[in-house]
Amino acid sequence: MGYLFFARCKMKINSNTKISLIIKENEQAIEAIASINKHFLKLKNPILRKILAGRVSVADAAKVGGVDINVIFQKLMMIGFEIETTPKEMLVEKQLVNYENPIINQDMNNIVELDVREIISSGNDPFNIIMNSIKGLPKNKTLKIINSFAPVPLINILEKKGYASYTIKESPDVFNTYFKNIRDKSEIITIEQSPSTTENFEKILELFSNNIDSIDVRALEMPAPMITILKKLEDLNERSALLVHHKRIPQFLFPELQQQGFSWELKEIDENNVKLLIYK
Repeated sequence: MGYLFFARCKMKINSNTKISLIIKENEQAIEAIASINKHFLKLKNPILRKILAGRVSVADAAKVGGVDINVIFQKLMMIGFEIETTPKEMLVEKQLVNYENPIINQDMNNIVELDVREIISSGNDPFNIIMNSIKGLPKNKTLKIINSFAPVPLINILEKKGYASYTIKESPDVFNTYFKNIRDKSEIITIEQSPSTTENFEKILELFSNNIDSIDVRALEMPAPMITILKKLEDLNERSALLVHHKRIPQFLFPELQQQGFSWELKEIDENNVKLLIYK
């Protein structure tokens, strides 16, 4: 029938409201947001929706989609949502997603380009290479990362460290994401991870021995391993643990685990076999 026909929704939202909460309140929001432009069509994919919607606010979605935040608000108002954001706040959000974003609109000599598509297609994780590029990035430079998908976890990590970002989808398989430091640099990317030992791993494994779920993501291509793991964790309770068979240490995953309150232990079997035990 289309998303214009709706039951009245009483939920109030603002620029910081997570897309997942909006969809949970009214699933018609999927079609409403996806109808804005092709950037939002990934919301229709259940697996991608699981990883993206819970970590992206309305303001984040506007930036990634390259639209005025008011466009998203208007679509959601049409299916019954109420907007808490004041006109003044909406104006600030509009400036954040302006196409004349200073991160991009500058002399190309100030762009440091890093294409990670071949690294990913070869089955390797570009996390450390990206972090080394960030650490060595001069204050007046902007890092341009070329990827086959929007690097949402990386965007979240770097924005917390003072890096503004902007993503342009050049084609279905080419995403250009620009990062620029907008405040004084301190320590870049420090993942608070307790030292993991075989003894710790075996101790936790024994603790959850009767309540362990297991998945093997070694045959999956990025970003499918991370998407699969996070989807599986949605059903994990405090009495159970998830044992993941991975082919590498998943650096991108750890900040997401921290954000959701999970703990983990690692056990490296060999260079292509890592066991990851995740629990609350």
